[in-house]
Amino acid sequence: MSRPRIFPAQWQLACEVLGTVLREGRAADRLLQAAFRERRAMGGRDRASVTELVYGSLRDLRRLQRVAGRREPAALCAVHTLDTGMSDTESLTRLGVADAAELAARLAQFDATTLTPAEAHNLPDAMYAAWDAAIGAGETRALAAALAQQAPVDLRVNALKCAPGQAIEALAAANVDAAPTPWAPLGLRLAGRAPLQQLAAFRDGWIEPQDEGSQLLALLVGARPGERIADWCAGAGGKTLALAAAMQDSGELWAIDIDAQRLQRLGPRLQRAGVGCVRVHALDTVPDETTFDAVLVDAPCSATGTWRRQPEARLKPLDVTALAAQQRQILERAARHVRPGGRLVYGTCSLLDAENSAVVEAFLAGHPAFEPVDAGDVLAAQGVRFPGRYLQLWPHRHGTDGFFGAVLRRVA
Repeated sequence: MSRPRIFPAQWQLACEVLGTVLREGRAADRLLQAAFRERRAMGGRDRASVTELVYGSLRDLRRLQRVAGRREPAALCAVHTLDTGMSDTESLTRLGVADAAELAARLAQFDATTLTPAEAHNLPDAMYAAWDAAIGAGETRALAAALAQQAPVDLRVNALKCAPGQAIEALAAANVDAAPTPWAPLGLRLAGRAPLQQLAAFRDGWIEPQDEGSQLLALLVGARPGERIADWCAGAGGKTLALAAAMQDSGELWAIDIDAQRLQRLGPRLQRAGVGCVRVHALDTVPDETTFDAVLVDAPCSATGTWRRQPEARLKPLDVTALAAQQRQILERAARHVRPGGRLVYGTCSLLDAENSAVVEAFLAGHPAFEPVDAGDVLAAQGVRFPGRYLQLWPHRHGTDGFFGAVLRRVA
């Protein structure tokens, strides 16, 4: 069986990107996007090879480091290609890996039983221990296995422009297979990767990339036409777009974020989606007296629920205590802008109780004007059967990114 050939330019770029990720902790997807923009002549297969070398190495990083006995990007990529059959020692030698034979021998002789559970599952020691204590060894192994997989490509159909069936037909016409996601009513899941930005359905604003879990979190807001709603930590605006569609582009939707530069990326997405009800505000420009029918706080967090998409995030040290304190501060500030009878929705992409239910319970204990609303009831009203006081999504149980969501109502 012939192996896919790795060219020197691909190899060099992959090692450069992986090295930058390991040294500086920068996001692999942004580094790759920037690198591909500088190399517009690089074809799709070449880009796919580079991406696989980088992400394949990151998803199995701790084991590869043990096998290689070193942390150099070229050694890690080399062991990954040998282990997966992407290359052999002769091909690696031609690529300039002088110790390819030694690395192959180390891989053949390596005893996987010497790995700790955290190393075997490519998780930080502290995180593995925390999940082991919270959900048990079996669940932790299943979660770790799910986090090691490549995340599926999920899309949200823009109800302002088409119905899910129409989007599926348009994608099929472009030879892209899509099927409805299990829970989100406007969600589609692709059978494989696809060049989304080259598709007419994307350019015309019929579809937007968005994980099904993120779509369910947006549904917790229960957005209705004519309301005034705030997306408090809007970022690049994925949930803003989902809320605008739920509001039928009627009313006021404020996209708010502390990072004004990040908000600038929202403009082209709004135009493509045909959305006109959004007002963009940096956090320090929101008047103190402004109140909303609903405020969504998708708080900054450890992002442990997104580790399928961002395996490099495991490399960053986490101070969960500091994160939880920041989350409480953000939630308290946003709560001041909820009108009586209005809704406050708190969400994270974390799989740690300290950032999720503990933050909500602490907030409720100090704010008697708010009461919890059953998240399952909110979703059921929108045709989604997902019972529970809180929304808690797990990659190994639900096939989504890991999201948490809670709904609170201001009663006074």
